[in-house]
Amino acid sequence: MSARAPTELEAQRDPPAPEASPQARAPDPSPHVRPATEDDLAAVAAGVGDLLIELGSTTAPPALALVQAARALLEDPGAGALLVAQAGDAIVGVLGASWQLAIHVPGRYALIQDLWVHPSWRSRSIGGDLLAAICELAREQGIARVEVGLPRERFQGIRATEAFYLRNGFEPLSARMRRILS
Repeated sequence: MSARAPTELEAQRDPPAPEASPQARAPDPSPHVRPATEDDLAAVAAGVGDLLIELGSTTAPPALALVQAARALLEDPGAGALLVAQAGDAIVGVLGASWQLAIHVPGRYALIQDLWVHPSWRSRSIGGDLLAAICELAREQGIARVEVGLPRERFQGIRATEAFYLRNGFEPLSARMRRILS
């Protein structure tokens, strides 16, 4: 079997995502969740890029733009939080959330923007650990509500994704829509 050619999205990455480290391939018995640092930004961007590919994106921002967006979230704690799951020297999970303000809540709430766990680390409680960490951080911020938008119905993993959030205390809310302003 021959290796597949990179997709257009994969080819757009600048630079390409780093190869998974040996720690990402061979599970470390002690992964832990912590706030991201400047040193994590390339790995965060690579993980979010992988997430976008997995979700079926045909276009995505270049890696440099993802790094810049992650840096902006890291540098402005009032905007939200950026967490990573680390095993050995490898980043094996990422969660980015923004703090939102809405009249209907009322007040502030957390919105999970990105949640990615390296495929070889899934079903090992890392995603749940990331969710627990963002919920605790939100509580510390005086926030009593955390929301997440699910992928589109055509995403092949939608049922598993939905079940994951339900197992972690989330409940169905509503569908979301967007409009891209150019």
